[in-house]
Amino acid sequence: MKRLLLSLLLATTFSTAALAIDQDGFDQLSNAQIEQQAEDLHPGAMYILAARLLEEGRGQEAANWMYAGQLRYRFMLEAGPDPMQQETLQFNALSEQVGRPVNEYIAGDVDEWIAAMEWALEWDAAHDNAITSKTEHAELLERVRAGLQSLIDKVDANRDSIPTEREANGLDNR
Repeated sequence: MKRLLLSLLLATTFSTAALAIDQDGFDQLSNAQIEQQAEDLHPGAMYILAARLLEEGRGQEAANWMYAGQLRYRFMLEAGPDPMQQETLQFNALSEQVGRPVNEYIAGDVDEWIAAMEWALEWDAAHDNAITSKTEHAELLERVRAGLQSLIDKVDANRDSIPTEREANGLDNR
């Protein structure tokens, strides 16, 4: 019974997130348009781009954009009105639907994984954010960026054990 209820909850959450993304019109933009306009778009657009790139077999690029989207989404949630329930649900759904498969791919090569996270930090630093003010919320931004840097440091510190853990969980290493 618990499994059935959880399945229904997840299905509702995912369909709600998909509807919210579709309403933003990101599905009408090409990959190139999302890349060119990314600093002006809702972070969900970067997840859409990441999903498309992964489907096209461009896993490194998918991870780059997924982490950039994740960084911007987390920042937006931190800076936004409390509580941002719909945005939180959408973020959680995108993290599951897009983030999980991207992470399963990119973590198969620790150097590529770290490179994707570093790319996201560099991209974010070099581009404006029309959704959430970097100047008005500078402390929050630094905290969110520090969280991603902490993940980079953790992955780097555990680089020798990650392939073994992945193998034990039935995941491929590249």
